[in-house]
Amino acid sequence: MARLQERWNKRTADPGLVLFLAARLRPALAAVALVFVGSTLGYLVLERYSVLDAMFMSMITLSTVGYSEVHPLDSGGRIFTMGVIAAGFATLVYAAATLTNLFTSGEAGSYLRLRRGRRMREQLSDHVIVVGFGRVGQAASLGVTEFGFPCLVIERNAEREQAILDAGCVPMIGDATSESDLVEAGIHRARALIAGAEDDAINLIITLTARAVRGDLRIISRVNEMAWQGRIESAGANVARSPYRSYGISLAAQAVTPGLLELHAVPSLGLSTEEVEVSPTSQLIGRPLEELSGHGHGIFVLGLRRHEQFRSWHDLDGPIEAGDVLVALGPNEELRELAALC
Repeated sequence: MARLQERWNKRTADPGLVLFLAARLRPALAAVALVFVGSTLGYLVLERYSVLDAMFMSMITLSTVGYSEVHPLDSGGRIFTMGVIAAGFATLVYAAATLTNLFTSGEAGSYLRLRRGRRMREQLSDHVIVVGFGRVGQAASLGVTEFGFPCLVIERNAEREQAILDAGCVPMIGDATSESDLVEAGIHRARALIAGAEDDAINLIITLTARAVRGDLRIISRVNEMAWQGRIESAGANVARSPYRSYGISLAAQAVTPGLLELHAVPSLGLSTEEVEVSPTSQLIGRPLEELSGHGHGIFVLGLRRHEQFRSWHDLDGPIEAGDVLVALGPNEELRELAALC
């Protein structure tokens, strides 16, 4: 019974095209029903028809199928029938005009796009939510897709929807400062959220709202003015960085140290970083951290987070414990094997 109720709630919350058209045509359908009832009552009173005969006469008259009268009509009955035909034709024209307007105005197409987008969002899991599709948002979305993770972009400007689709991301036209929009974006199933709005105050509100909705979500925020960095971090962002400062440091490092590998080049080498929690049943418990750096081909454990504190690999004493979160760098395949061991 619970599953049937859930399916019914989902269907009524996301009606199909037929139900959508029926809802938009409700006034026209109500007018047809009203004319049919009035016609039936008229034949009952004026011509003394039975209920079935009156309904049949109303049906063939309104549908203009051309059958002869159920019983011969007198002058009053014929005048009434002409009125029924005129009323039926008027309601038919009204219904046809309403239906045509739904398609010519683009309302039906917009509804289908919204419904398709809602279904795409419902299927997302372990995705990254990017807020804003400006220069920073586009770069962040590209990075997420290059890492092989699904990406959902929340954007206020509906004109950017097609560009988001072309970038391989799922678009959502909405407001990330709204709790309901974040929930619709699948924040409870998301891997992380990137607040990339051009206004620091907006990023602050997004961070506060997202942290209130989900306390364990990893939140990365853009910072335009460095004075906002501390505020956004206090609001709950795990990382708050200025793209201009980071890029400027990268350019300077390339200028003074030509052999330095750029951080953005790491994905192109097939390397990723991953945080993996050690379960109580893992075979890694009790083993020293140094052994893992030799695991597989090219895995390097940068350190671990224990009791909400990060410790670098060279500062650790003692074995790995249950609940430790390992921070590792390496190829994706090797990282997946490490996750299986954990």
